[in-house]
Amino acid sequence: MSNLAGKRVLITGGAGGVGRAVAERMLAAGARVLIADRGELELRDVVEGLATGGDIESVVADLSGSAGIERMFERVDSWLGGLDILVASAGVGSGPLMEMDDADWRYVIESNLVSYVACTKGAIDRIKAQETKDGMIILVGSISVHIKAVGESVYNAAKGGVASFAETLRKELIPESIRLTLIEPGAIGSAMQPYSADERAREVQAYRMLPPAEVAEAILFAATRGPGVDVVTLRIEPLVQKIV
Repeated sequence: MSNLAGKRVLITGGAGGVGRAVAERMLAAGARVLIADRGELELRDVVEGLATGGDIESVVADLSGSAGIERMFERVDSWLGGLDILVASAGVGSGPLMEMDDADWRYVIESNLVSYVACTKGAIDRIKAQETKDGMIILVGSISVHIKAVGESVYNAAKGGVASFAETLRKELIPESIRLTLIEPGAIGSAMQPYSADERAREVQAYRMLPPAEVAEAILFAATRGPGVDVVTLRIEPLVQKIV
C-alpha cells in the first residue's frame, strides 16, 4: 500500500462502520484523511480514536444539500489543499415507497444519489487542477440493485442510479487518467441496519452480514492497484445474503 503515502483522501460517511475502517487503513498506509458525515459527536469519536495512527481531520456536513457539499469542499481546499482520492460511502436507509412521505423519499434520493454525483464532480474538478491527474474515485453502491428485494424500491432507485453513473462516467474519465471504481457490497453489519449492535454481531457471525472491515479491504484493494489497472466493479457479499 505504499502508493497511498502522502495521498489526500476524502471519505464521505466517514463516521460509519465502513468509513471508519477505510480511514484507519488509509492512515496506516500514510495518507492524509478528511472524513465527512452528519454527526459531530460520531466524527469526533472517529478522529480521536484514529488520531495516533496518522493525519486525520473531520468536517460536519449533510451532503443531501448543496450547502453541505460546499462546506465539505471548503474544508478539502483549506485542510487537504487538494484531492487525490474520493471514497463516497455516505448513505441512508429507506423503507417501502408507500410508507414514506415526499420529504422522506426525496431525502433518500438526495443523500444516496445526488450527493454522489455532486461529490464526484467536486473531486474531479480538484484532481484535474493538479499537475498529476492520476486521481481516483471510489463509489460505494449496493448489490440491492441486482437483488431487487421487496421494500427497497426507493433505495434501489438511488443505488441503481449510482451504478449507471459510475459505469458510464468511468469511460468519460479515461482520457483524464482518472480511475473510477464501483464497490457493490451486500448487507453490512453497520449502524445503518435496523438492529442493535448485539444483533448485528450475531448476523456477522452467522455470515448473514459483512464485517465493515471486509468492505474496507475491498476498497483498499481498488485504491492500491498500479497505474493502468482499473478495478471497474467489485461485488462483495456475505455467504448467506438476503435475496427477497
